[in-house]
Amino acid sequence: MPDVGQPVDPVQALYRSVVLEHYRRPRNRDPLPAPDGEATVHNPVCGDQVRVEVGLDGARISEVSARARGCSIAVAAASVMSELVGGADAAGAARLAETLERIVAGEPAPPGTDERLRAFAGVAPHRSRHRCATLAWEALAEALGGVPEPSSGRAGGAPRVC
Repeated sequence: MPDVGQPVDPVQALYRSVVLEHYRRPRNRDPLPAPDGEATVHNPVCGDQVRVEVGLDGARISEVSARARGCSIAVAAASVMSELVGGADAAGAARLAETLERIVAGEPAPPGTDERLRAFAGVAPHRSRHRCATLAWEALAEALGGVPEPSSGRAGGAPRVC
């Protein structure tokens, strides 16, 4: 925490704001009455678990439910994901997931990236927390029926850790 009078890093301030808001008040948690796709993904290393259900209108996501149990990052990321993917098709959702993975890996966010995704740049210095931020997106890909997972930059299929 910076000393009084020290400037606050804008990335850390945005991270704290978004993560705390979505952790305290997660969005779109109610189960869907008749989902077209669903998946539960968990990380046995830390215990985070995310369940995603999607409703489709043709090829587009018309509704989504994301229920996460675990750390504040996993819960907040699931909530943010549930807000951002409405109206997207599988390819659009995969592009958002790829953007998040790049941000979490420490790459700069492309121009026009939603600030809720930009906020997860605060996770970049904490490699052990990267999967916390991406777990909901993995569940979404599975719920959409095997949409290829965005590349993660992992060499040789190294296991993800939380």
